[in-house]
Amino acid sequence: MVLRGAHVEARAEPQAAASVLIAEDDTAVRELLARVLRIHGFHVVAVANGVEALLAAADQGTPFELLLTDLMMPRMGGLDLAAHMLGQGFARRVILMTGYADVPLDPQLFSTVLQKPFSPSTLAAAVRAALSR
Repeated sequence: MVLRGAHVEARAEPQAAASVLIAEDDTAVRELLARVLRIHGFHVVAVANGVEALLAAADQGTPFELLLTDLMMPRMGGLDLAAHMLGQGFARRVILMTGYADVPLDPQLFSTVLQKPFSPSTLAAAVRAALSR
């Protein structure tokens, strides 16, 4: 499913404290994403790139319910990060965020692609929908 700023209905509410790992290199965007998801009751860990995400995941001890990752980041981008996180059992689901159009993606890795820019309500709905699958 590709979201281009439209509202998406979630099928069910996730657990109140579902854990979400955000990997986004833009500090302002990362902080906004974390704030929005915390307001919606999620436990959030936010990092600046894929390498930091893998370190955070290893420290977590249990898998994140969701990895929310940007496509293009320094050190390790979202595609490689998703493959590592899912392959090592560090995350159960992945949402990819991108400002690039028509990025060919493996549907086995990404069930949802959020097309930037998107609204806070679109973000929350996409996360709820991903967690309900």
